[in-house]
Amino acid sequence: MSDTAAIELLKRAVQLDGEQKYPDALTCYSEAIRMLLKVVKEIPMTEERKRTAYQQKITECMDRAEKLKESIEQKKEACVPSNITLRCPNNYVIVVRSASHGVAQISNTCSYKPGDCIVDSMNSISCLTDSTECLIYATKKLLPQCNDQYSSYFHIEYDCIPISMDDTSKEYNICQNSTEITTDHGVIRSPGYPTQFQLTTFECFRFIHVSDDKIIRLWLTDLYIDSNCINDHVYVVDNVQTYKHCGLQRYAYPYLCSSTIIIQYLVENTFKDYRGMRMYFEIVNRPVNDNCPKLTVTPVPSTTITVTTIEPGTTTNIPIYVLLGIASPTRSFQLCAGESYTIQCPMNYVIAVITNIFGVTSSDECELHDASKHCVITTSPIFLCGQTCFYMYPGNQLISSCNNTIAAYQYVEYQCIPIKTPLISPNTSCSNINIYIDRNGQFQSYNYPKLTNMNCTYHLQTKPGYIMHIYALDISLNNYNPICHLNKMSLIETTKNQSLDFCEQRTNSLIYSSCSNQLDLQYIIMNDLQSYSYGIKLYIESQAPPFGWSCGEEIVTTLTNPTIIQTTPTTPSKPTSITSLSIMTALDPVEYDICYNDTFIHTCPYGFTFMILNAFYGVKNQSLNKCEFIQNDCTQEALLTITQCQTDAPNCYLSYSNKRRLAHCLDKYADYLHITYQCVPSFP
Repeated sequence: MSDTAAIELLKRAVQLDGEQKYPDALTCYSEAIRMLLKVVKEIPMTEERKRTAYQQKITECMDRAEKLKESIEQKKEACVPSNITLRCPNNYVIVVRSASHGVAQISNTCSYKPGDCIVDSMNSISCLTDSTECLIYATKKLLPQCNDQYSSYFHIEYDCIPISMDDTSKEYNICQNSTEITTDHGVIRSPGYPTQFQLTTFECFRFIHVSDDKIIRLWLTDLYIDSNCINDHVYVVDNVQTYKHCGLQRYAYPYLCSSTIIIQYLVENTFKDYRGMRMYFEIVNRPVNDNCPKLTVTPVPSTTITVTTIEPGTTTNIPIYVLLGIASPTRSFQLCAGESYTIQCPMNYVIAVITNIFGVTSSDECELHDASKHCVITTSPIFLCGQTCFYMYPGNQLISSCNNTIAAYQYVEYQCIPIKTPLISPNTSCSNINIYIDRNGQFQSYNYPKLTNMNCTYHLQTKPGYIMHIYALDISLNNYNPICHLNKMSLIETTKNQSLDFCEQRTNSLIYSSCSNQLDLQYIIMNDLQSYSYGIKLYIESQAPPFGWSCGEEIVTTLTNPTIIQTTPTTPSKPTSITSLSIMTALDPVEYDICYNDTFIHTCPYGFTFMILNAFYGVKNQSLNKCEFIQNDCTQEALLTITQCQTDAPNCYLSYSNKRRLAHCLDKYADYLHITYQCVPSFP
C-alpha cells in the first residue's frame, strides 16, 4: 500500500488540530493511523530503520488522538438553579452519557467531589434532536436518597458524536447482514432512516468482531420507534450484559467488554413521525487493566406472540389490557421546570388525559405531588394527544389562586384507550333506543362526522352491579363555543335526578363515571349549520365499582373554558384504575438488593403480575455493608438493561452473575443490583 494517502491524511489531521476542529481532527488521525499500520506491514524486515520511523510516528499520532478523545468527551457542572448549554461542532450530535444532581459536602461549592451524595437525573435531559446545541434548565431538587437534602449542583457528561461519514464505505445498513463491517469506525442505520421509515420483515442482526486487544465503543445517536419493546426494539449484546431500547432514545453505551457484540433491530409498528435507528461505533485499543470475562455472546431469542385468550397463569409479552381490548390502568408522571416526558400508547390506542395539575410548594422547589400539602389547580388538557404525546413544562404557569405564584411542577395522569372497538350505537334517527354494553364499545352520533337536527335519548345499560366510564374521543357540537344552548349532549343518572351537559370536548378525556349500571345519554341538535362541528364519538367501558367509589361526578371540564379548582387542603378525587377492584388492589412496593452471584426469585399471588418499578446498580461507599444499598453509595440506572421479568408473568427469576462496570462510578464494578418491585392485578 502506498504511504502517500496516509501522509496527506495526517497533514490534514494536523491542520484541523491547529484550527481547533478537534472532532474532525480525531477522525483524520484515526484513519491515518489505520492506513500507516497497513503500510508498516508491507515494509520488508530488512528495512528496519524505515519500519522504526513509521512506528514512532504512529505512536505519536495515537498519543495525540487519545488526548483529543479526552477533550471531546465533555463535562458541565453548575450551581442550581441555572441554565446549562451543551454544544458540539457541525455534523456532530449531543449524546448525554450521565446526568446527576449532587449534594456537595463542602458548602458553596458547585462541582462533584468524591464522597458527595449524587442521584441519577437522566430523566431531566431532553436532548433528542440533531441540533448542535441543547439548553438544559437545572432546577434545585429535593433528594430523598440524600437524607431529604436539596441538590446544590447539577453535573452532566456528554459526547459529541458524528452523525454521518464522508466516506460512504463506512456507513452500514443494520439489516444487510451479509455485509461485513471492516472499518474501525462508522455509522449503522436502519432501512429508510430517517425520512422513509420501514418495518422489518424479520429481526435484523449485526455482528461486530474485533481482535482480543481491541474493544468496541458504541453510541445510539438516534432512535424513534414504537415504545412497545417486545415487537419494536434495539438490543445490544456483549458477553456481560444486554441493553434494550425502544421509543424515543439517545444513549451512550458504557464499557462493552467482549470482542464480539451483537446488535438486533426489530420494528413491527409504524407511525408517521417514526425515523428508525442510527448508531455510531469505533474500535479502539483495549485498556491494559481490562479483566472482562471470556464468554460466548449469543443473541436475545426472538419472541412470538400466540396468546389469544387469557387463562389463569398465562404468560404473555403483550400487556393484558391490550389482549382484553380495554383501557390501560391509570399511569402518571410529574415534570419539574424544564423537564419533558413522552407518552406512548400501543397501536390502535390513544392517550386520554385524566388529570392535569399544576402545583405550588411551600419551599418553591419541585417536590413529589401531594395535593394535601401543596396548593394546586386542575385544568383541562391543552392539546390533543394521539398514540404519542410530548409534554414539557417550561416553568411559567402562574397560579392566581395560590398568591400569584409560579407552579413548581406539573402532574399528569393518563390512560391508553382503544379506538378500534365494536360500534354500539345504531346509525338511525330515533326517539328512544336501548343500548346494552357487555364490556366496552364505541358510540357515535347519527351521521357522524356530520351534524343532523334531532332529539334522541339513548338508554345505556351494563351488567347489574357494574358502572360505566365515558371517554370523549370527540365532542364538537358548538363551533368551539363551550356554552351549551341549542346543541348539547347530556348524561342523566336514572337513579339520581341530575344531568351534566357537554357541547365541546375535542381532547381524548375521561369525562364521566356513572353511579350505577344505567345511564341516559340525551343528544339534542337544533342547529346543524355549524361548519366546524361533527357530532360526538365516545368510548364507553364497564367495570365492577372499586371500593369506596365516588360516583356521578364530571371528571374534566371543557377544553375552551378550563376551570381552576383550588384543592388545598383536601385531595381531589381521581378515577380509579380499571384494575383497582375492591377485591384486587396492587400490593405494596418492595425494595430488594441482589448481591453479586446471588439470585432473586419471587412469585406473586394468583391473578397478579410481577412488575419491576425501578432498578439500579450500586458500588458500596463503605466496606462494612455487604452489598445492600445505603445512603451515599454510587449508583447507576439499570432498568433499561434488564430483559428478564419484563412480561406479564406472576413470577420473576433474576440473577446478578456477571459483574457490571459502572462508567458513572469511576469504572468500578457494581457490588449489587437494587430493585423495587410490585405485584399488580392482572385481570379486570
